[in-house]
Amino acid sequence: MDMKMLLWAQEMMKDEYGKIVIWLVFILVLMAIDVLTGFIQAYTNHDLKSGKMSTGLLKKFALLLVMVAIVPLTVVLPDIVSVTVIISVYTLEMVNELISILENLNKLGVGTNIFDPIMKRLKVNNESPTEEKPDYGDGQEFTEKKE
Repeated sequence: MDMKMLLWAQEMMKDEYGKIVIWLVFILVLMAIDVLTGFIQAYTNHDLKSGKMSTGLLKKFALLLVMVAIVPLTVVLPDIVSVTVIISVYTLEMVNELISILENLNKLGVGTNIFDPIMKRLKVNNESPTEEKPDYGDGQEFTEKKE
């Protein structure tokens, strides 16, 4: 790694807003790794769908816009939104990205057994047992709208 980058990061960490920039850069790197591992695992598992990829990329972009847009709120509403609150939200997003990367690696068959206890605790079932799934008349449950 270039020493100038380390010195720049060290200088940025002295200021509260510099910390926010460092967190955003780190989250952006994690997002890029998540997109890359997601693409590789979808390609490897023959599950590559443009609609699914577009939706994922749009969600990441929208999330990044929201994370950048809340920064000015620390100036406008300092009593309500502080830098500590923003860094807390960024920490949660970082954990979310790391979990997504681990899920992608797991689907690729890469050994992530060391993280299994954490993944089992964080695993959330998105479907409720009483939730009805749309029926398109072909006798199959909805997985993705057929063209």
